[in-house]
Amino acid sequence: MTMHRFTHLTPSTLDEALNLLREKGEKAKIIAGGSELLIHLKQKTVVPEFVINIKALKGLNGIALDRDKMTLGPLTTLDAISQSETVREHFPILAQAAGRVASNQIRNVATIGGNICLNARCWYYNQSAQWRKSIPRCYKMGGNQCLVIKNSDRCNCVFLADTVPALMALDAGLKIVKKGGERTIPIHEFYSGSGDPPNLLASDEILAEIGIPKVPSQSFSVFFKDAPRAVVDFALVNLAMRITFADKSGVCEDARIAVGGVTSHPVRSIRGEDALKGQKINEALMNEAAELTVKDSSPISPIWVSPNHRRAIVKHFVKKGLQTALAYRQGNNPD
Repeated sequence: MTMHRFTHLTPSTLDEALNLLREKGEKAKIIAGGSELLIHLKQKTVVPEFVINIKALKGLNGIALDRDKMTLGPLTTLDAISQSETVREHFPILAQAAGRVASNQIRNVATIGGNICLNARCWYYNQSAQWRKSIPRCYKMGGNQCLVIKNSDRCNCVFLADTVPALMALDAGLKIVKKGGERTIPIHEFYSGSGDPPNLLASDEILAEIGIPKVPSQSFSVFFKDAPRAVVDFALVNLAMRITFADKSGVCEDARIAVGGVTSHPVRSIRGEDALKGQKINEALMNEAAELTVKDSSPISPIWVSPNHRRAIVKHFVKKGLQTALAYRQGNNPD
């Protein structure tokens, strides 16, 4: 597959990059690691007139930890995050999630910012331009229908990034900048709820920083991913969980359950979390939280497996995560 012609721009500062984005608007796309955009350029699912390379911009790379939080530059590679002793010690589920993305070769170039801003995927969309000529145009390609769920009023591509559920479970915040302004939002508010567009990043904005607050003491976290192959493949389901215990009694003080790979956006299971808060974890509560998480995540199937298969995986991951959390609590309880 050959790429269409475009102009490659290499700003030397963040301010210059923001000027270019404001000037070029929808005609431009940002590239950093390029592990996703290059595929889209070859498939002609996106055909920008300008590609703005931000890989060398200073101030957008690295990992920093202070008393209250850790900050990540969006250009930090997934390999650097997965190998970082700081991340492994303080935020292990993020290191685990970053280490499960694709392959070593891809993690060496792919960035955390790119994974957060990953495009949603679908059998009908992620194909060559020649292949797509044989099917009707869907919402994501400028049409007026979804080929996955008939009569749907939105795009039902699936969001498959591995690091995002972990970041949601950690209450990460995103600093987004544009010429003349900036905003900071919780990561769970960054996604649109549709496959087109998958997130709320405007054409003149850049993700500039990821902030993760210090995890409360007596917290346990876990990340799970199920995929056709252990490496390379996108997830059938990925799930991150953080349980904070109130005291030695094992009462759950706070909980986060975040699911990806099941629908058009990553999902926090608010009902699953609320069921756990203030309760001692037992088998009945595990089953209840698992059922509520399935209901909140509403799995669909535009890629690989059926919704029922995804529901079963979600249930299994929630119960396994809670069983592991309970074992952690009991193992650290001298009584």
